[in-house]
Amino acid sequence: MKKLLLLSVLFLSTTALFAQCSDLFISEYVEGYANNKALEIYNPTGAGINLSGYSIARFSNGSTTAAPPTSTPASIVQLPDVILEPDDVFVIVIDKQDTTLWDSQFDKPVWNGYNLIDTLFDQVTEEPILDSMGNVIMGPQYTDQGSALFGSEYNEEYDLQCKADVFLCPVYDINRAMYFNGNDAVALITGTEIASDGSNLVDVIGVIGEDPEETIMEDAWVNEDGYWLTKNRTLIRKPEVGGGRNELSDVLFDLGGTFVGEEWTSTWNNSFQYLGIHNSNCGAPKPDEFSCSFGVNTYEINEVPFNMYPNPLSSGSLTIEAAENIERVELYNLMGQLTYAQNIGLSTDKVEVDLNRIHAGMYLVNIIFDDNKISIQKLIVE
Repeated sequence: MKKLLLLSVLFLSTTALFAQCSDLFISEYVEGYANNKALEIYNPTGAGINLSGYSIARFSNGSTTAAPPTSTPASIVQLPDVILEPDDVFVIVIDKQDTTLWDSQFDKPVWNGYNLIDTLFDQVTEEPILDSMGNVIMGPQYTDQGSALFGSEYNEEYDLQCKADVFLCPVYDINRAMYFNGNDAVALITGTEIASDGSNLVDVIGVIGEDPEETIMEDAWVNEDGYWLTKNRTLIRKPEVGGGRNELSDVLFDLGGTFVGEEWTSTWNNSFQYLGIHNSNCGAPKPDEFSCSFGVNTYEINEVPFNMYPNPLSSGSLTIEAAENIERVELYNLMGQLTYAQNIGLSTDKVEVDLNRIHAGMYLVNIIFDDNKISIQKLIVE
């Protein structure tokens, strides 16, 4: 018999009442292909909050317990010592960045925007998949063993790595908190251990103590129409939701808890464009989507093609050739920090930039043209 998280239904009376805009909550949940897994934390309050006072807990396969970070393996991971400002978000992505580990069961890499994109085919009929208008649908390609294929062309749409504010849980056998896979309840808690009375549960996705594979014979919790919510989906908290879901009668299976996603908008598998910004009634109105390179924008990206070489770069001198005159070159690291910028004074479609002082790593190269046209590619500096 499973050990109960709660010792008595008396703890119901000690649970904090739902309070709008008074504490952090999970504003987005990504459970995509293999290790495309992410959580977005939103600060709805009027003051900065140190994230180190909070942790992410995973209750695996109907468990009512989650092992603290001092355990091996752990299923709770503490958030970093970072101040999350009011009306801002913090994106957590599983630490799977190494594309050399494609074929390991637990180490398939998080997509980085260089996924090979081509026609998607139906696995049964082997015919191209069409949208409602009859257009062929394009998407990431895989080997017969299910490993993602990568090419040389960058597509921000398929870049989850660049949305990360932090990468956590690199080794499955050490900490499993970010390895949720559809039938695991995921919680934001205060501290680094689950309180015996559940009083430090801040927000919960799913139901603690329930494995939907056993209770409803599904790989995930489902909505009222029976469609998966927590597997192969992206969930976005609705703007009118101002606080976490932590009423014990809602989040504990033994107390009647259920999860049908009424507070969430569910969108397709591997949707990353909504990460990095959250539109909440607790804060100022803002757009729903966020670009890795430019934040919120209203113009089209990658209308103007350009080439840059060598890539990877080892010499320090990067050549850029474009179809239009280049006005400015910018280089951003994957944390969104501007690390290099150069205004181009001459009307030219070819420039050389000196990147000798740039540290090794992966960067986004932004080329600005006339009329605020912007094109982006990734650059690897060795």
